[in-house]
Amino acid sequence: MIFISALAFLFAILALISFKTIKKGKVTMWFIYKWGFPAGAFVWEDLFVFSVYGIGVSLVTILTNQLRLGALLFIVFWIVRSAGETLYFFLQQFIQPKHHPHFLDSHFTLIKRVLGPITYQQCLILLQLLFQVILMIAIVCLILLLQAWDHLP
Repeated sequence: MIFISALAFLFAILALISFKTIKKGKVTMWFIYKWGFPAGAFVWEDLFVFSVYGIGVSLVTILTNQLRLGALLFIVFWIVRSAGETLYFFLQQFIQPKHHPHFLDSHFTLIKRVLGPITYQQCLILLQLLFQVILMIAIVCLILLLQAWDHLP
């Protein structure tokens, strides 16, 4: 449970930093996906909400002393988050609004640096598929967790 306690502390720090950053009141969202992706965050607002969720999951795990409950809450988070992002990037290919944050071409520089001069639609498809893969992995982890449920602490 020391790891879970450290995780709760990390989430608390991230929640505080993101809250302060949001409170400064930037007019447009500030993208943090280059380093916030492991937490499922693309903008500071994502990080704030997910950090508060992470604190809650950590506390539930510690208070119940049920590591499997914490794992279940974490895996379900990634299932829901990945499904949402898969749908978002899928729909981005077919909707017309080109206002912030929906026109994402300037945020695809990392993908284009790795893969070369690919199109905006190719970037959207790659991100849609990335989140589909994350969704599939999370569902498989959920199934494996449920199969081993009685053998976990």
